[in-house]
Amino acid sequence: MAAMDPEELFAPIGHDLRACGLRPRLVFTAPPGEDPQQWRDLVVSGARLGPLEFEPELAEEPGAAVKSLAFHTQAAVLENLQVIEGGRAWPVCRGKHRHPMALDSDSEGAWPHWRCPSDRSYRWPVGEHPGTTHAV
Repeated sequence: MAAMDPEELFAPIGHDLRACGLRPRLVFTAPPGEDPQQWRDLVVSGARLGPLEFEPELAEEPGAAVKSLAFHTQAAVLENLQVIEGGRAWPVCRGKHRHPMALDSDSEGAWPHWRCPSDRSYRWPVGEHPGTTHAV
């Protein structure tokens, strides 16, 4: 399998952000002295949250690469809720659960999923989050 580019790797995470009412985009950028092909700035609902590194060693293994990006994206969103318009725990869990879903995978390199920290049976693959209006 050919290595995926940063935008392809970010696509499922972008879906989950949009499903939860946020507006994500990547801006081509790189810290001084770094490979510009590996870096994009994460912008969510107009707030620039900082750089995301796309690790070339993981790009051959999409599940691992997406899990790494999802982890860093979730951390950036949760750390910056106060500057994100309409910001709330992301990805949203079901019903009245106010906590964000936890990132997990069944094995190393497997496609990651979001799961409820209180009920491990409630889960969605990254890229398939049903959004803020899903049933309990």
